[in-house]
Amino acid sequence: MKTFKLRLWIILFFTTIFLTACTNSSPFAKNTTYQRIQKTHKMVVGMTGEQPPFNLFVSSQGTIGYDVDVAQSVAKALDAKLEISIMPFSKLQKALKEHKIDMIISAFSISKKRTENLSFSIPYAKTAKSILTTKEKLKTIFDSTGFNHKSINLVALKNSTSVDLAKRRIPNAKITTIPHYEQAIIMMYNGKADALVADLTICELSIIRDTRNDLVIFKKPLSIENIAIATNLNEDLLQSIISNNIKKLIKTGAMDKIHKKWFNDPRWISLLP
Repeated sequence: MKTFKLRLWIILFFTTIFLTACTNSSPFAKNTTYQRIQKTHKMVVGMTGEQPPFNLFVSSQGTIGYDVDVAQSVAKALDAKLEISIMPFSKLQKALKEHKIDMIISAFSISKKRTENLSFSIPYAKTAKSILTTKEKLKTIFDSTGFNHKSINLVALKNSTSVDLAKRRIPNAKITTIPHYEQAIIMMYNGKADALVADLTICELSIIRDTRNDLVIFKKPLSIENIAIATNLNEDLLQSIISNNIKKLIKTGAMDKIHKKWFNDPRWISLLP
């Protein structure tokens, strides 16, 4: 098995950013989700189960990962039972808006666009964005047009910040959105896509699992983003508890243990289908 070595672009950062919550406060906060959790003692979290090591579904254990460990800690702080609702990434925000889930904990990055409709906790991790392609395609593109050209076909996860990043950094390329990462790999091998724009963890894991030894990623990340827990707006009480819990995990060293468990120990890779 290849060693799972993640770059330092994906780190927990113990800085003063954790002292300020990235939430949208409102004097008319209703806290309906918080009240429902307190009444039912059940906390429903939306995840994809397809973003290892942050979250992954395995038949023998259910959903596991970095996000799951964080979610379990939040549920404990709320005196609630954790219930994980698995769905495609593109459906997470809609499910939250319709109150089918209480929060999103799924390697979910903070962005200006998202903060218009969602409230975020303080960050609990960082992720980087990169481009995954084949060795042959990379050489061909660099020797000809480059990636920022109308002839280049990129793919990115639907409703992800990767889509916005591709449109901003590589505006002339064609961008196709996909519901699942596996589809992108198939499209690249079939010649229907030139490259995937995605989280660095997804790109590096794809290389590790590549039996053809044909995939490659950019050495320098396109961007670095903060990962946090998202709720609907007007959930000040809930967001306060979530952010305080994240601060506690960091202060006690528990977050560092979660990080090492999922980013330094590669044993979970053997659980992937």
